[in-house]
Amino acid sequence: MASRRPIGLCATLAAICAAGPLAAQQADPPPAVVATPLDAVTATGTRTPTISGDSAVPVSVLSREEILERDARSVSETIRDVPGVELSGVGRTTALQPLIRGLGDDRIVFRIDGARNNFNAGHRGRIFIDPELLRQIDVMRGPGSALYGSGAIGGVINMRTIEPDDIIQPDSDLPVGGFFRGGYQSQGSMWRGLAAGAARAGDFAVLGAISGFNNSNFTDGAGNTIPYTADSVANGLARLQWRPGNHQFDLSGMMFRDSNVLPIAANTATEQSISDRITEQQVYTLRWNYADPSMPLLNPQVVVYHNHVLLQEQRRTGTRARDTTDQTTNGIDAQNNSRFSLFGWDNHIVTLGTEFYRDDQEGTQNGRRRTQFPSASQDVLGIYGQDQIAMGDFTLVGALRYDAFSQSADDANNDTNVDRLSPKVSLAYQVTPWLQPYISYAEAFRAPSLTELYVSGQHFPGNLFIPNPDLKPETSHNIEAGVNVRFSDVLRDGDRLRMRITAFRNEIDNFIEQLVYATYTVSRNVASARIQGVEAELQYDTGTWFGAVSASALQGDNLTDDQPLASVPANRMTLSGGYRFLEAGVVVGARWQLVATQDRNPDNVPGLAEETSGYGLLDLYATWRPSFAPNLRFDVGLDNAFDHAYRRSTWNSNPPPNFYETGRNFRAAMTLTF
Repeated sequence: MASRRPIGLCATLAAICAAGPLAAQQADPPPAVVATPLDAVTATGTRTPTISGDSAVPVSVLSREEILERDARSVSETIRDVPGVELSGVGRTTALQPLIRGLGDDRIVFRIDGARNNFNAGHRGRIFIDPELLRQIDVMRGPGSALYGSGAIGGVINMRTIEPDDIIQPDSDLPVGGFFRGGYQSQGSMWRGLAAGAARAGDFAVLGAISGFNNSNFTDGAGNTIPYTADSVANGLARLQWRPGNHQFDLSGMMFRDSNVLPIAANTATEQSISDRITEQQVYTLRWNYADPSMPLLNPQVVVYHNHVLLQEQRRTGTRARDTTDQTTNGIDAQNNSRFSLFGWDNHIVTLGTEFYRDDQEGTQNGRRRTQFPSASQDVLGIYGQDQIAMGDFTLVGALRYDAFSQSADDANNDTNVDRLSPKVSLAYQVTPWLQPYISYAEAFRAPSLTELYVSGQHFPGNLFIPNPDLKPETSHNIEAGVNVRFSDVLRDGDRLRMRITAFRNEIDNFIEQLVYATYTVSRNVASARIQGVEAELQYDTGTWFGAVSASALQGDNLTDDQPLASVPANRMTLSGGYRFLEAGVVVGARWQLVATQDRNPDNVPGLAEETSGYGLLDLYATWRPSFAPNLRFDVGLDNAFDHAYRRSTWNSNPPPNFYETGRNFRAAMTLTF
């Protein structure tokens, strides 16, 4: 199959990978042919490097260039236009979370430089990192437990931080480099900054970076203040690399801190139970891999990691209690890729690996145990294998993972032990050099979280949490069919057209939902739920002008109660395009997001809006890299240009909140490289 791909595409991708995303963006104005996002290289879908648009796994890749152009405060806002992705909750930076195909919270696996990010404490958020420190974000849609274990029912979001190669320019005479970036946004009068430097000496390279922003409360499209949206964020990154021969060692540390004032239930529209909150996260990873072209059977990769999240909340009213929410994840993930041929007409890439991690969590209030976030722990062991077989024009992938969980709480006698097999198989057929249909089947699961199993105490005045140690793991059975299309020289020499269309049906057994009654709150298993839909991505690029369309239409149903699932977003389409003035180094573009009315909400859940109105959002942006000063870059943008007042269905309620989503926002940034 690989032999039928255009040679020019492979050469372009090789050049991009060699230069690094940041180096590419800081160089002279782009060449006449520019790779589309579906040409990006990703290892998220298969754990081996694959061109995104050639995979039987729908993976959307956001490059460093796109991350900086969007200039968002959170990862969730950065990926908002990916088909099948919706944002959950009010737009408070540390509380905003993504949904993938209507599934969020513990049903998405988050990874930072290979480290699992398992933190989840009700309504408080999960992703704590400034996007400006990221070089790439991969969003895999659909079940991924065959490679990533528990939680990957909705998908996987893989984040990679910047490296020395992204900062040291390849054409530099000195083995050092750096950049400064400063910016302003009108919403909240926000100032943000980023400084990074790197140096190389022989086989060693080091990097240091710090970023942050400070803003006051935002204003919605109707002129209302959006309460408790002010932030003061600081984020640091340090990295040491050693590359002796065919070995690569990478030691990194990421530190995040946000100081703000938030409701305890920060991702809801509530304005009660306000607290002074400090959010801190520390992620340390040590990665080693070995790659010798003369030894195709041996390509090991090992990641050892420590991930610690601590929330400290001082309540401003009532008892003025001081709460802490603390979780630590320690783990190791090791794999080996072997490449070989058995009969001469087939090629195998066999991945064998194992993962072990331990979660320890503890909640306190005024120094005593807080049962709303129970003191508990879990040990997880996973063993996985995958064989990717290329046979002529066919590519067959089979994967299987075994996970064993052991969960316990300090104040409970009901320890839980569960295990699960997660299989996956896919078949792709390269019908012509431009057409590749595929079909896949995958199973995934999510073990009940420690909080779901052992939570107790007061939810809110007059309402108590009831633990449910009998919760069963969620399991999903997903069948998917799609087609990848790639054309070159369509309307002019050197242009590119890429397209992917996917249809899926995900049946979920023992779906865990939280029910809030008058006097108590409890989690239960729903016997059967179903989410199905269609997603599409189309990208066209001539080098001078470019355009893209992404769309998704999803439907979710609680088959047990014959009710719609509340978390499934409305149908949506995003149109984008722009023009590059190559000689002047100017790029101008626009994005128009169209969202349909969402009227499929359950009528047996109190507090939900019966209908959320549709809306359209127009964003404009421009970038200028002056030809007379190639080390400078200027970015400007106008988000929600018409200052539209709208709400997403994921936080609309009945009665409606007193405010809408963030209104018009002007932003500008300047980057200086050296």
